[in-house]
Amino acid sequence: MSGASGVGSARILAVIALVALIDGIDGSIVNVALPSLADWFGTDAGTIAWVTVSYFLMMAGLLMLFARIAKNGAIRKVMVGGVAVFTAASLACALSPSLEALLAARTVQGVGAAMMGAAAPMACVRYLPEGKIGLGMGVITLGCSTGFAVGPAVGGLMVDALSWHWIFFINLPLGAAITMMILGIVPRDGRYDRRRLDAPGAALLFAATAAGTYALERLPYPSEGPLVAAAAVACLACLAAFVRVELGREEPLLNVRVFRHARFDAAFLAFMIVNMVYIGMLYLMPFYLEMRMGMDPSVSGMFLFIPPAVTLALCIPISKRSDRTGRRRYSVLSCLFLLAGAAAMALWAGDGSMWPLLAALACMGLTWAFAGGPMASRIVESTADESREIGSSLMNESVYLGITAGTALFAMLFTLGSGSGGAEIGGLSRDAFMDGFVFSMAFCAILAALAALISHAMRDGPPASG
Repeated sequence: MSGASGVGSARILAVIALVALIDGIDGSIVNVALPSLADWFGTDAGTIAWVTVSYFLMMAGLLMLFARIAKNGAIRKVMVGGVAVFTAASLACALSPSLEALLAARTVQGVGAAMMGAAAPMACVRYLPEGKIGLGMGVITLGCSTGFAVGPAVGGLMVDALSWHWIFFINLPLGAAITMMILGIVPRDGRYDRRRLDAPGAALLFAATAAGTYALERLPYPSEGPLVAAAAVACLACLAAFVRVELGREEPLLNVRVFRHARFDAAFLAFMIVNMVYIGMLYLMPFYLEMRMGMDPSVSGMFLFIPPAVTLALCIPISKRSDRTGRRRYSVLSCLFLLAGAAAMALWAGDGSMWPLLAALACMGLTWAFAGGPMASRIVESTADESREIGSSLMNESVYLGITAGTALFAMLFTLGSGSGGAEIGGLSRDAFMDGFVFSMAFCAILAALAALISHAMRDGPPASG
């Protein structure tokens, strides 16, 4: 066992799964409520996407900062603090009187989620035996998938029977229970290494992520052209400054030298693309189910139960098998399933028949069953010039960068394809909606094919040497 505490693997895995569970529930509940939120606040699909984007933006921008704090000897503190911030912000979300207040609360909620996202996989790497990394990553996938399975059904019922506010109230008892489990199971932190944190690097990384996300999502709005251009330039400038700062520090926020290694780059990029495509499909599906298929939120939630249910059934055996037989074939298969699901929706969703929808949802579930353990483990195992603990955080950074960029990208693509810039989602015609939806699904298929090619090109092997 990696950790000195001797804590049982099963108990640590249970905590990790529950931390992932609360994140999965929140993500899926919010997605199924997006059409209702757009109607409630009277806004368009691109703007309401910021309810999701603001959350994942904080995770992508702050994850590595909290990873460094956790690695320096504060895994338990970061995990407990993350759950506490997340839970308190959930209450603020539920009580939000306006879209602006909701976005502010979601931003704070994302800070808590970044703390949890940094500490959970690090606990997995530190406290589990060396040969169980794939299993640990699979358990994280299991926790997220369970949350995604429960979230749509429960969220849809809550939105129908009560209101969207209740999708955030559900986090309060969950947060309290998980906090007690962390305090009772995760070993106490040892002596904290008080080396200086890389504050300039953290600020530059966050600024680059925020500016790039804004530029991407607002690209279809002609009136915001100057702001979009300024944001794009700011993103590139901050990214260049970040690389320069990190190369010059003895204790960088992110050792950018890890990107010198082709195996790591391929693993990181492929996993990020898979997350971009998956979240793009998941973001648009609730709108499709309600606007094209005529389903109310509760029925829509039941259909969105299908992908995580498939993942739940298969992710652990596939992850355990990948620990023994290698990751490559499973990584390629995950991308091909995603490609098949997106292609089914791009080619046949306009017919309004049920089979392409069911095929796409099943393929989405198979994607994460084959990607959750194998693709995530490839990032950890190919990390060079860094510890595997930071490698686990880089894996999560790939997830959250992909989710943040994917939500913004597909909000932008839908707006372009439908010609709906600034129009309320409820005011779109069915034809305009389907134009944007099919255009976005076709782009999903192209990106999934790219991820498959990258995954196939990367052979399994020992970690790259520094």
